[in-house]
Amino acid sequence: MPWKVIEFQDPTGEIMVARVPPEGTGEFVSGTQLIVQDGQIAAFFHDGKPTDGFRAGRYNLSTENLPILGKLLKLATLGASPFRSYVYFIALKTFTNLGWGTPTPILFRDSEFRMVNLRAHGAFAIRVAEPKTFLHTLVGTQGIETTHAVEEYLRKIVASRFAQLLPGVLSTILDLAQHYDEIAARLKQAVRADFDQYGLELVDLLVEAITLPPEVQEAINRAAGTRAVAASEAEHYERMARSDALRDAAKQPGGAAAGELTAGLGLGAGMSIAKEMMSQSAGGPPASGPARPTMNQIRAKLKELKELVEEGLITQEDFAAQKRRLLEQV
Repeated sequence: MPWKVIEFQDPTGEIMVARVPPEGTGEFVSGTQLIVQDGQIAAFFHDGKPTDGFRAGRYNLSTENLPILGKLLKLATLGASPFRSYVYFIALKTFTNLGWGTPTPILFRDSEFRMVNLRAHGAFAIRVAEPKTFLHTLVGTQGIETTHAVEEYLRKIVASRFAQLLPGVLSTILDLAQHYDEIAARLKQAVRADFDQYGLELVDLLVEAITLPPEVQEAINRAAGTRAVAASEAEHYERMARSDALRDAAKQPGGAAAGELTAGLGLGAGMSIAKEMMSQSAGGPPASGPARPTMNQIRAKLKELKELVEEGLITQEDFAAQKRRLLEQV
């Protein structure tokens, strides 16, 4: 039975291309109503050849607006002979819910870890910029007629380009975090020409994650933890050495203790405090700095001495003696 109305409505908003009828051909006649929704374009196919696209609107089909079918329609003795064809409805909106990912791990030659298997995934957005090219290539040549098939095909292209460009961006996965934006930008540029040849515009492309094998990630975490512990221990031992030197300086009248203090601290700030304390123990003015320290300097030194008391590195009596000497300089 001939179709009286040809239309396609997408309640999901996720269908890029739809064929009516889904399989085979439909029987149409001159006078059949074609309804194209806003944001769509429709094209008839007959014997593998498309007509020009019909934009949004209602059309009464005839030989005037279906020139490619003109000869067939002219064979009608009464002007109502049916012809068999099918129609593609193409959505012109931007599709933002498309994803890509590496179907299998990518073997990456790493300067630190030798060979590493990487996985990656992200998202991209496209729209049909050239409907005729889109129909001739992906739909016609490739035989792709569903949104899922279009996405699956494009996903393979993105994953392939990603594997090709990654070695040119970084040499080791240890630098991965700082190169994410560059990888995404170069990948977007690399696949743009691939999409253009199918009549598609690449609106945007994101690299959401590049994941490492569990054993490599564990090794990186372990190395990072070791460095953190080493730094913490070094700081702890440095403070202990400095505290010991300050404590000894508080107990010694001068002379040889100054050399021991300098060796124990090994820091400019620590030497300055030690020299002041040694000089004060001997009853003289501070060895360096202004003759009268400011209140802020005295507060800082008292705070530091207080921390040594709390850590048990000097006694309360040592603290009181140094506090008294500092306040006498005001």
